[in-house]
Amino acid sequence: MPYSLGEIQADLRILKNGLSTAGVPTRLLGAIETRALRSGRRQTGEFQSNRQSRWNLLTRDPQFGTELDCKVILAKLLSQIIEFDGAPNVSPETIGIAAKYLAHEPTKASYRDPLTKEKLSYEQMEIESGDPRHGISSFHLGHEDPTAIPRHTPANVNWRSARSNLIQGDLTLSAARTKFVELIARYFGLGEVRIEPEDH
Repeated sequence: MPYSLGEIQADLRILKNGLSTAGVPTRLLGAIETRALRSGRRQTGEFQSNRQSRWNLLTRDPQFGTELDCKVILAKLLSQIIEFDGAPNVSPETIGIAAKYLAHEPTKASYRDPLTKEKLSYEQMEIESGDPRHGISSFHLGHEDPTAIPRHTPANVNWRSARSNLIQGDLTLSAARTKFVELIARYFGLGEVRIEPEDH
């Protein structure tokens, strides 16, 4: 893991250039950067914000993140899309930088949602980035522990599907997985489950 903001910024330049060269649209790269570095639009409640840098928010704001953490999260999110189903091939240099932020060498079509274990589709992400709809996306930032303070930290943030975030709610990822297993056990116990094999 890099130790300085300067090193992270240099790595981000390589990652973004490598992904862009591989065909990832500028609009998609910008959308990911916004999610990692900037707050959402909140017009009500205690913590109102409108796309401010997360490190300029109050530290008790749930959207707060240090500049260092936010940029590591950006590098991690960019690296994870290399592992999405149907992701474009990137250069060995880009792979090398991504490996620093994933703690393993990225493998195409290996990324799965941490809760639902669905593969995430790069093609779908690209389509959505070309026709964005305010407040609607199949791809969310999910948290291992949504109640953590601070919450926006590299170990706590990963790509998730909208369905996954909805299912998890305010539970930790571990608690949500346990609830999943308990639910499945009840369905099996009642004889109401039918298992269909995956297409792939």
